[in-house]
Amino acid sequence: MRINAKDLFSGLILIVIALVGLWLNADHAMGTAQRMGPGYMPWLTFMLQLVLGAIIVVLALNSGPDPLERWAWREMSLVLLGMCVFGLLLERGGLFLSTTAMIVIASLADRTHRPLGVLGVTIFLLALCWWVFIHELDIRVSVWPQF
Repeated sequence: MRINAKDLFSGLILIVIALVGLWLNADHAMGTAQRMGPGYMPWLTFMLQLVLGAIIVVLALNSGPDPLERWAWREMSLVLLGMCVFGLLLERGGLFLSTTAMIVIASLADRTHRPLGVLGVTIFLLALCWWVFIHELDIRVSVWPQF
């Protein structure tokens, strides 16, 4: 058996996060596909993550030796910090400020990032988020800061 350690640990991390999310979501009302409750979308997302994690683990068991050299702590920390900042800023800072802060912080994880590329991705994602969440889904979240 040729085990890919990187994929194996990545899949296991996805599975653990999905199981914790499903456990934390257990108290929310599910509803149905036509009348979704507050727990339906998180349940669906965590189930998809669980299935993908299981697929990655199965594929890792026979995809060749790829040893786990070192963890990319800096990169992982910056991406997670960006997501945390997004969550903390969204209510008061609005969609645009929180999304921009998340993208800029997460882009620091890549040592070769170019500021012009980050600006382009930021503008594209701001337009996409506005169109999907505000225009199409009519989600009631402020777009601009509410300080």
